[in-house]
Amino acid sequence: MQNLIELAHISKSFGANKAVDNVSLELFPGSVHALMGENGAGKSTLMKIAAGLVEPDSGDIIRQPSSNVRYLEQDPDLSAFKTIRDYVENGLVGADDTARIPYLLDSLGLTGDETPDNLSGGEKRRAALIRALAPDPDILLLDEPTNHLDLPAIEWLEEELKRSRSALILISHD
Repeated sequence: MQNLIELAHISKSFGANKAVDNVSLELFPGSVHALMGENGAGKSTLMKIAAGLVEPDSGDIIRQPSSNVRYLEQDPDLSAFKTIRDYVENGLVGADDTARIPYLLDSLGLTGDETPDNLSGGEKRRAALIRALAPDPDILLLDEPTNHLDLPAIEWLEEELKRSRSALILISHD
């Protein structure tokens, strides 16, 4: 089985602080990984490197060119969007299918017409999850996905991830 992404001997520093030091990781279709550690241990930095949002200081990243990667950040910024639906659809790329959006909105108790400036923390998290899950990505990177979610939403997410074909890395304190 061919890997979707390989991180080989990745290191990243911010000034004198070495956030990630010589980390290697391979993701295969359907694989599941959890990153655990204290705050400031470099978990989010490693996730951002895997997502292609941050460049490592050293090491190699090999991605399958056709792999669809989605990243759920800890604190998404929805302020530039008129509605949740605009935010979600803006996260789709090229040939991504919009067919899952109504299902995800309904499953997480949203209509898509909500305006970002009136959302609770849980509603923002739900919108960000919809944006990440909508294209049914090959690689799903979730940074503390249960933050601000109530128990029914957490249980729904667990079941959705069990059904997913995505390779998964998640950061969680749960």
